[in-house]
Amino acid sequence: MKIGFTFTNYNNSRLSIQAAQSIAANHCDNEYEIVLVDNASTEAERRILAEPGALPPRCTVLWNSSNVGYFDGLNLGIDALHERAPHYDAVVIGNNDLVFERDFFDGLKCRADVLERQSVVSPDIITLDHEHQNPHVISGVSRFRELVWDLYFSNFRLSQLIGWMALQARSLVGRRDHHAHTDEGPIYQGYGACYIMTPRFFRTYGRLWSPGFVMGEEFYLARQLAARGELMYYVPDIPVHHLDHATVSQLPSRRLWEMTRQYHRIYRFFVSPYRFPMDNGKTPADFDDCLQSKNT
Repeated sequence: MKIGFTFTNYNNSRLSIQAAQSIAANHCDNEYEIVLVDNASTEAERRILAEPGALPPRCTVLWNSSNVGYFDGLNLGIDALHERAPHYDAVVIGNNDLVFERDFFDGLKCRADVLERQSVVSPDIITLDHEHQNPHVISGVSRFRELVWDLYFSNFRLSQLIGWMALQARSLVGRRDHHAHTDEGPIYQGYGACYIMTPRFFRTYGRLWSPGFVMGEEFYLARQLAARGELMYYVPDIPVHHLDHATVSQLPSRRLWEMTRQYHRIYRFFVSPYRFPMDNGKTPADFDDCLQSKNT
């Protein structure tokens, strides 16, 4: 198989090196290309990434002059991959805090039939604590949970209180969709740390829809697929290991809250808990047209 990989890097270059080296060490007889997109990391972090011999063969770096965000950065990496080769059997996108072992490549090869039928495949993402992060959202989000989000994003101090309360009652309020990690099938949202994009995705959609800077990518991709009547597809036989929240952990808490609030406002363009049905049927094109009309 020919497999492309692209990840964003922001001030954690050693993780990017680890991810790239894990691909080079375990790709078996598969061909691979890697593109790392550096989102304006510090000079010290860039030196780490540019150190001779740090990265394996067939791995290149795009040096952005500014931080363009997660999906926009991945789009740049996807474009660069397709400049290097016209066709890939799969393009793996995601965070740079991932480790790929041989069973990931074995899983891709064994499930080539799924890659032919689906646009986006969500792998089994496993944390250092051996927790499974997929399936992220199997069918939808409850109205009550959305109302809590509204409160959470109404005030930063209130968000801290709600966050503390949720942490204390984690066993009661946490989502349990990921408990079905052994069940293959279509899902509404796959966890945003890693997706496997197929040739069908690029033929149909071209690029990732990216209305926000960071956070909410699971919803954006789900909405992009839903506009054409598609869902993501979860495959437990393709495991990838996730070091979890390496980039987000570096962001100040208020800054992270503000970025997530931006996503919530975009979410509310499509989904409202104050009427039935909650989903208004709007598409990414409707959002883009609305945004354009506001800017003109």
